[in-house]
Amino acid sequence: MPPTAGTVPLGCLAMNARVDTRIAGVILVDGAGRLLLQLRDGNTRVDPHRWCLPGGHVDEGEDFLAAAHRELGEETGLKVDELTLFTQELLPSAKFPGAVGEFAIFYAATDATDEDVVCGEGAAMRFVDRAAVAGLEFGAAYAQVVPRFLASAQYQALVSA
Repeated sequence: MPPTAGTVPLGCLAMNARVDTRIAGVILVDGAGRLLLQLRDGNTRVDPHRWCLPGGHVDEGEDFLAAAHRELGEETGLKVDELTLFTQELLPSAKFPGAVGEFAIFYAATDATDEDVVCGEGAAMRFVDRAAVAGLEFGAAYAQVVPRFLASAQYQALVSA
C-alpha cells in the first residue's frame, strides 16, 4: 500500500531517521480477547483524542522492559508478572512532523477487568473488543502495531489458551 500524505514509509525510517524518543507500550489481553486501550485526552499535544496503548517514555538509564512495567502501573494501576516482547522497531512519532521513535511493544494475558483499571492518564482506559478496534482512531505508530498484533500468532495463542 503506498504511503498517504504526511506519512513516511517504514523502509525509509531506518535509513535516515533520527530517533527522538524511546517508547515502551503494553498490550494487555483479557479472557474475552479484548485489548486494554487508552483514549488520550485533549490536553496533550501528542495524538489528542486518539487511542493508544498504555505506555510511555523510557527514562534515561531505563530499559524498555522496566519502562513497560512502570508505565503500566502508573497509567492503569495494574501489574503483570511477565511481559513478552511483540516488536521493537522505529515508528512515526507524533512529537513533530517527520519525528521517529524507537518503540518496544510488550504483551501479556490478564485476568483484570474494567473495574480493576485505574485511569491514571488520559480520558479513558478500557478493554475494547477486537471487532470495535478497527473503528478507532489511533496515533500513527499504534495504527500500525495494533492491527498487526491482532493478526499475529501471539494474539491467537492468548485467545485460544
